[in-house]
Amino acid sequence: MLIQIDSEDPLADMKSTQLLGLPPTTVYFLNPTHMEAVANAIVSNAKKSLLFPLAWRHKVAGILEGYVTKESLWDRLVFDDARSNVLREAAPSTRAIIVSDGTVPAKLLTPARVAFSVPLIIAHTHPLVSGPILASHPHDMQTFAITSDQEIAHAGPPTVNIEVKLVGVDDGAVEKGEDPVGVLHVRGPIVGRVPTLSDSPVEEEAGKSDVEPWVSTDDQARVQTNGVLKAWSRT
Repeated sequence: MLIQIDSEDPLADMKSTQLLGLPPTTVYFLNPTHMEAVANAIVSNAKKSLLFPLAWRHKVAGILEGYVTKESLWDRLVFDDARSNVLREAAPSTRAIIVSDGTVPAKLLTPARVAFSVPLIIAHTHPLVSGPILASHPHDMQTFAITSDQEIAHAGPPTVNIEVKLVGVDDGAVEKGEDPVGVLHVRGPIVGRVPTLSDSPVEEEAGKSDVEPWVSTDDQARVQTNGVLKAWSRT
């Protein structure tokens, strides 16, 4: 069963599902604010255990080695109870967390991975596109040095049935070794078009050919050297 959490109090939302007699939740769709609230609540509960410092170090070590699990000794001793206090009956059934509708602070990635200990997928979406534009792999455990509290987590490469490109890239900055940054444009069968009253020559020419036009999302994006992108709203 899928549950989307999108209220002012995600913890109250999760508890309310238990009153409806619904099957245990397996996949949560969260926005960054709610993910942070739930992850912080789990970690706060885990800190009540005297074994928390040791359990935290072992869980982080596993993430740095590229894996995450809910079946470790430290989960049984510390984190299982903490998740049960927050997620209630859904704690053992949760299989994945999907985060979209905003940017995820990079500093939140490791605490969230430890707290949930299930695949964490970060997606970048747009109203014009019927699916995610970018999405990280469920087993992506990449961890990078954080140089600023404002740094955001990467949202992965483009998903299926979509092409992306950056417009307005500073070529001089790229030649100096910086990552390309520009306005994110997309095209593909899952991309819609904004209705307009005036027809431009570009639109007319695109309509006469089999080539799908590029559509601007008005979002900024950065391409990293490992092939993943960071994307954020220009507003």
